[in-house]
Amino acid sequence: MCHYMSVVLLAIACLAQVPFAQPTEGHAELRKMQDILEALQTERKVMTERLKEFETEMKRIKETPQIAFAASLGGNGLMKTTSGNKDLIYADVLTNVGGAYNSQTGVFTAPIRGVYYIRFTANGPNNFPKSAVLYKNNDEIQLIAHEQMSGEGSDTASNGAALMLEKGDRLKMVLWHNTQIWDNSNHHSTFSGFLLFSMVDNRTTEMDFNAELKTLQTSVKELQAENQGLKEHLEAAERELRLVRDVPKVAFAVSLGGNGLQKTTSGSKTLIYKDILTNIGQAYNSETGMFTAPIQLIAHEQPSGEGSDTASNGAALLLEQGDTLSLQLWHNTQIWDNSNHHSTFSGFLLFPM
Repeated sequence: MCHYMSVVLLAIACLAQVPFAQPTEGHAELRKMQDILEALQTERKVMTERLKEFETEMKRIKETPQIAFAASLGGNGLMKTTSGNKDLIYADVLTNVGGAYNSQTGVFTAPIRGVYYIRFTANGPNNFPKSAVLYKNNDEIQLIAHEQMSGEGSDTASNGAALMLEKGDRLKMVLWHNTQIWDNSNHHSTFSGFLLFSMVDNRTTEMDFNAELKTLQTSVKELQAENQGLKEHLEAAERELRLVRDVPKVAFAVSLGGNGLQKTTSGSKTLIYKDILTNIGQAYNSETGMFTAPIQLIAHEQPSGEGSDTASNGAALLLEQGDTLSLQLWHNTQIWDNSNHHSTFSGFLLFPM
């Protein structure tokens, strides 16, 4: 009887050592797969957030319209009113990138909310008052260029400012009662503007061990493939954003300098503005007086002068890469400057095309 009990107890003791424990190597592999999966998920989250930031900035940049216009009254003669105000129609369009200026009505309509630089110039004989008045939404005066009679000859009046415009705001030029303005094909009387920048209104249910391991292995492979695609997308977005950010910075401002008068009575003469105030991008050559466009661009070019008698003009111009700009002193005319920079020539890149 005792021998039988010994056998039974031994059998029970042996049975107690039969593997009821979990497979140690399998669980280690499972934990390894879980760690890899967590690392990949973290990496994916970081890349997704960075990609979202790049795409948001790229979308904002791409969706900001490129707006620039310049137009002159054109024709060849005088416009005058002695019976009330008159809307000015600048029919001779020099530039209209974005199509926000209507040459049939003379109205510029802001396509988005933003800050715009607006400039205008009025030329006319001095024997009668001249004017050009900028109105917003038909009734709100923004800027005025106005001169009274001052004797013989002709003269120029200009004005300009950076204006905050809401989407849909309309700008037009008006000739005031009892004034005049003059133009011809040389664009003496102009109306121009461009967008400086936009303004944004205030970015486990328990399962079988083998099945769980297989599912994790599949998820790891899928995430690895997705992460590779995400990396490529991220790199492409970074390259595209780098191209946008790497647009060259171009701006120059120069004056004739010296101390005296330049005059020509035998043909035209190229003006050499030697006194450099600013030449970012080195697109202006002080030896030749030439500005050369480094890329296809919209440039704002502004020749100007001050002193005893002043005339100035400016416009946003569409230039091809390599186009050159220079200023000419016409036959039988003169210009004066000294170290105070009265007679200047300047310009800057607005945006590439």
